[in-house]
Amino acid sequence: PEDSEGVSVTNRNEEAETFRQIFKGINLFVWFIGLMTLLAGAMGVANIMAIVVRERTKEIGIRKALGATSGSIIGQIMQEAVALMLVSGSAGLLAGVWLLQGLGPQFDHEFFSNPKVDYRSALLSLLILVIVGVFSSIGPAIRAVSIRPVEALRDE
Repeated sequence: PEDSEGVSVTNRNEEAETFRQIFKGINLFVWFIGLMTLLAGAMGVANIMAIVVRERTKEIGIRKALGATSGSIIGQIMQEAVALMLVSGSAGLLAGVWLLQGLGPQFDHEFFSNPKVDYRSALLSLLILVIVGVFSSIGPAIRAVSIRPVEALRDE
């Protein structure tokens, strides 16, 4: 009974729980970075669309003077924002997939091997980008609708 080397009993559950907590923390960190990146992208699109509205004030005024509805102007601004988000998001997604395909085979570990992008995750990320594009264009679209044709035509 005094021989500590006689029988060895190990409990791997404690180690597994430690690793679970570590990976949970890493996962939360990655989500936080992703959300902050998405927020920065949304702010960038909102700023770009605000500049687009400011630069095209005369065009929007002429469209309104010719009878364009507020819905069509809002739709135009939102379509441009969504297109911008889809093009940039698709480019980023493609770059990430290519990078993963290039570097993925170099990582050969029993816990981390053959990394790949799930198609459902890729489509979900593009859907989220569309939603963010719509929400980030609401402010500039409302600004575009509030432009009065007379003031727009006087604007230089």
